[in-house]
Amino acid sequence: MSIITLIYKLNQFFFFYMFLYAVVFFITTILSAFNLDDFFKRKKHMSQTIINNKGNYIPISILVPAYNEEVTIVDSILSLLNLDYPSFEIVIVNDGSKDKTVETVIDFFKLKKVSKPYRRMVESKEALGIYEGGEGIKIILVDKPNGGKSDALNMGINICSFPTFLCVDADSMLQSDALQRIVEPFLEDDTTVAVGGNIKISNHVAIENGQVLDVETPKKPIVIFQLIEYLRVFLNSRISLNGINGNLIISGAFGLYSKQAVINVGGYTNGLMGEDMEIVMKIHSYYRKNNLAYETSYVPDAICWTQVPEDLQTLKRQRRRWHVGLGQSLKMHKYMFLNPKYGLVGMISFPYFLFFEYITPFLEVIGIVTITLSYFLGVINLNFFLLYLLVYMGYNVVVSMISITIERYMFSATTSTAMTLKLILFSILESFGYRQMMSLFRIGNVFKKKNQWGEMTRKQGKKVTNP
Repeated sequence: MSIITLIYKLNQFFFFYMFLYAVVFFITTILSAFNLDDFFKRKKHMSQTIINNKGNYIPISILVPAYNEEVTIVDSILSLLNLDYPSFEIVIVNDGSKDKTVETVIDFFKLKKVSKPYRRMVESKEALGIYEGGEGIKIILVDKPNGGKSDALNMGINICSFPTFLCVDADSMLQSDALQRIVEPFLEDDTTVAVGGNIKISNHVAIENGQVLDVETPKKPIVIFQLIEYLRVFLNSRISLNGINGNLIISGAFGLYSKQAVINVGGYTNGLMGEDMEIVMKIHSYYRKNNLAYETSYVPDAICWTQVPEDLQTLKRQRRRWHVGLGQSLKMHKYMFLNPKYGLVGMISFPYFLFFEYITPFLEVIGIVTITLSYFLGVINLNFFLLYLLVYMGYNVVVSMISITIERYMFSATTSTAMTLKLILFSILESFGYRQMMSLFRIGNVFKKKNQWGEMTRKQGKKVTNP
């Protein structure tokens, strides 16, 4: 087979894949619109007797795994203490930090070391020390050797007191009503086992006591591009898959779980890069194998604010880590692929994440290379080359613009007209380099034998200064 024939066949395959990709994203966008409409109608007619009666709320343990988080940990805990929720506790698990995370928390919140027995319901390393304190809201700090985020979460499960637990990152801040909103599926349906919330970027936002005080229009292009990506993910695919009880990812930065459901599947698996996806896939697998009724859900108006990388090196490490985690989870649960036993999760969700999340960056890179070679080798002419690039970039822009429009409609208080216009402009610019760079970042670690988490440099959140 000549190089010309090979390139021609690759182009045919990529054309077909691009068309299928565009169709799938169009369908998920339409489903998202219907599901959002249904969500707001349900909220409007929800039984206020249940939701407004705080006596009905389920006690929640908030688990905060922390590794080298001394810069942001106090602000994060303070934001949690200001949550508008009747009964919760905060469990910080220090996972062998090399900085002063432990000392910072102990000193600021005046915690005291206690002798606290606990049952190891899921596997975790032994605690080096347990500290407690807090007025009204109990704060528990567990110091343990480094074992990774999964081990830290398992320790939190072993220590916490309540039947539901919330996972949040140590650099994240929740809006004051976040717990009230994310717990609603548990109040409506007692078969609910896991609920995800909406992750929004906080680099350009000033937050105090769980309230957004000031929103700037982001200035750094790297932050703006990530804003657009987050909108596409959380306001598109997550909402569409939510309609079929088929979400495979609940972000580790903000997810609420039934403690018993997680214990049933043996807790978080150690040594993985994507523990947040793998735990959800284990839950789907366990409940479907045993023919047990269960529901997972996604609540778009339960808001968690988190920092994103502001430099390319940190962003590269993050995206590679995410992609490796996705691959690990899919590989561990490959038995679900197109398996009717697992219902729509096996027939739709698993193939979606395999073909349109995991494989996509590989094919995007191959497609751009082959179409460019085709032009220079004379397989296609300039008009076709430009038309191909226009179509390739066009559907990305359309999906991004729809997501931006939905964001503007849902969260007008934190999305100004100026920001909306800037996001629309950057959704066009995104296709000229940034998207291709993210594809290269994502596939980079796939060819490495050993993958590491790496660290993200934290910084203090924005403050509002009085004039």
